[in-house]
Amino acid sequence: MRRPRPARIALLAAVFSLAAGCSGEPPADRIFVGGSVYTVDLRRSRAEAVAVRDGRIVAVGSDEEIRGLAGRRTEVTDLRGAMLLPGFHDSHIHILIGVATKDDCDLLRLESQEAVEARLQECAQLAGYGPDRWVAGGGWSEWLWPDANPGKDVLDALFPDRPVYLVSSFGHAAWVNSRALALAEITKATADPADGVIERDAAGEPSGTLRDAAMMLVESKLPGRTAAQRLESVRAGIRLAHSVGITSVIEPGLDAALIEPVVALADAGELTLRTRASLSPIAWQPGTFDDGVFAFLEGRERWRRPGLDVDSVKVYMDGVIEYGTGALLEPYAKEALGVGPRFYTQADVDRYFARFDAMGLAIHVHATGDAGIRRALDGFAAMRKANGMSDNRHHIVHLQLIHEDDLPRFAELGVTATFQPLWAYPDPAAIELDVPMIGEARTQAMYPIGSMARSGARIAAGSDYFVTDLNPLHAIEAAVTRQDPYTNSGAVLGESERVDLATMVAAYTINGAWLMGLEKEQGSIEVGKRADFVVLDRDLFAGPASAINEAKVVMTVVDGRNVYEAARR
Repeated sequence: MRRPRPARIALLAAVFSLAAGCSGEPPADRIFVGGSVYTVDLRRSRAEAVAVRDGRIVAVGSDEEIRGLAGRRTEVTDLRGAMLLPGFHDSHIHILIGVATKDDCDLLRLESQEAVEARLQECAQLAGYGPDRWVAGGGWSEWLWPDANPGKDVLDALFPDRPVYLVSSFGHAAWVNSRALALAEITKATADPADGVIERDAAGEPSGTLRDAAMMLVESKLPGRTAAQRLESVRAGIRLAHSVGITSVIEPGLDAALIEPVVALADAGELTLRTRASLSPIAWQPGTFDDGVFAFLEGRERWRRPGLDVDSVKVYMDGVIEYGTGALLEPYAKEALGVGPRFYTQADVDRYFARFDAMGLAIHVHATGDAGIRRALDGFAAMRKANGMSDNRHHIVHLQLIHEDDLPRFAELGVTATFQPLWAYPDPAAIELDVPMIGEARTQAMYPIGSMARSGARIAAGSDYFVTDLNPLHAIEAAVTRQDPYTNSGAVLGESERVDLATMVAAYTINGAWLMGLEKEQGSIEVGKRADFVVLDRDLFAGPASAINEAKVVMTVVDGRNVYEAARR
């Protein structure tokens, strides 16, 4: 990998700002000096220092030039060689629905059924879900059970009297016990809901796993959290995002209830995570659109706040390939699955997209299979034909399998490709679930980030947390190496789909800002833009690709103020 050439000359705007300073401009509130500043401007310039006033960047240049803007009260931060980047943008993340608290049964990142059962025994002491003493939470890894289908027996043994509802790490399945099924009145006679599956045993009885829309049958019975619990959970999510350098997010699937604590924090001046909410009246689950959906979206102004944009809508094209619910052009390797379900007809997609676009909404599409992606692209094509070009920032997320004929259509239609790059290596989900579902060849073709970059499309990136780790550095390394970023060893997934580091930094900064409609405000280190930064303890471009995720976040800055600072050693 070629290391970018440092540029020690001041940017033109910095020179202008310095000249203004000499003519009576007030000194900077804060300066950052002694660093490796990667601006992500059009020239991908380098600098040493940055000056900030009133939350905005007023100069970018050399140490000597920027020190000249300091006054008696200017806060001086010596970066001591650390790397300063624009704050990271996560373009698809579930973090403002809240993160796990002491009342949740947290099963994330557990690597065996035995570890899950041990944690469940600890969860037996939880009593935070109201008078019915629900046990709720989740994060269980699908690949730990055959066919991603854990049974209710384990939960029944541990929780014979308490209802249990545990969402999978993918977010598209729930593991429940007999008590929860009884409360939801789910029996052998209960039909699968539209766009959902009730998994069953050999006798036809519900086995304990619910998929997609079927999850709502039990979720609707969960007692609500208090307002205080919801606020603290969202605050915890914001702190977590800042701890890994994330300053802006696109949060998909916020309904009227889920957005309330976000609005409350914005009103209290606590929403330091710049947010575009992709709204849905049915949270993050698939569902049928009707006139009520459009009425819900037409009333979105009541939630708009500084730092909280609501001009986006979440739409599902399909489910997930690992469950056989992703929509494919060619059949699954498991013959009984066929090509997977289509959630909407093409005519409905065309109609919805055209109307959403006319309402000024950015359409945020979940699509994993090549047929689901094609249906979405066809919908965007029909939308463009009906409405012409607009400045709504539409994108498709996940993009697990893309037919090669559809790669150039993203650029042609002005649709951003939003990948979850941390999935782009042979993790257990790929080996244990995808290969049996779609075969080795299609598995190797998954997440074609390199092909998409070569097609000329705009690429953005997100974590899909809580599905996977939200640290952008892990994801960036995975996209660059296509290998396990935690061990730096093992097999490679689709070697030809590797991309360079600069492409992935842009995906997590300026391209994410563009997708939010904020590229003139943030996403690069340029004069006039918001002072949203992440400071890393090393220059990502100076070491091998295998060391990218070894970098640590030293500081996260929003509007020129620290919102996270690593503990001093």
